[in-house]
Amino acid sequence: MNRVLIIVATLGMFAVIGGASAMMGSSSSAKALAATMDERTQIFAIENMTCATCPITVKTAMGKVDGVRSVNIDYEAKTATVVYNSSMTTAEQIADASTNAGYPASLVEA
Repeated sequence: MNRVLIIVATLGMFAVIGGASAMMGSSSSAKALAATMDERTQIFAIENMTCATCPITVKTAMGKVDGVRSVNIDYEAKTATVVYNSSMTTAEQIADASTNAGYPASLVEA
């Protein structure tokens, strides 16, 4: 009889822990969903890119801005496509980061 009680208590404990984990997982999912809803993509025209290392500098400068998720540089088109969280930063702040690094950036209208 004691073994049955121990087994039932153990199973109940795992059920409680599993329920708590599921609740915490849904909380993280909600935060991830909220971050995705604030996500924006912006294309910037970049001036002064004249060599193969210029895109590295632009990508690094833009990538250091809080809220920037990714930066893709197209050297031939002289553009940067940036995915960022609009609740953490603005397109203007991202452009300023590139400009301050010596590569003036301006928004490309869609």
